[in-house]
Amino acid sequence: MKEKTLVSALALIGSLASYYYSKAHHKDVVPYMMIGGFIGAWAGEIITQVSTKKK
Repeated sequence: MKEKTLVSALALIGSLASYYYSKAHHKDVVPYMMIGGFIGAWAGEIITQVSTKKK
């Protein structure tokens, strides 16, 4: 996978997961989505860095 695609996909997954979490617990959605997207993008960057070092 391309690095940009991987980071974008994980940011989207993180945002959606935090959205469903906040809806299930009756919390405000926006802060949770921002944090979830940040964590997802951060995880994508780490995975990208690890995979490019091995190549």
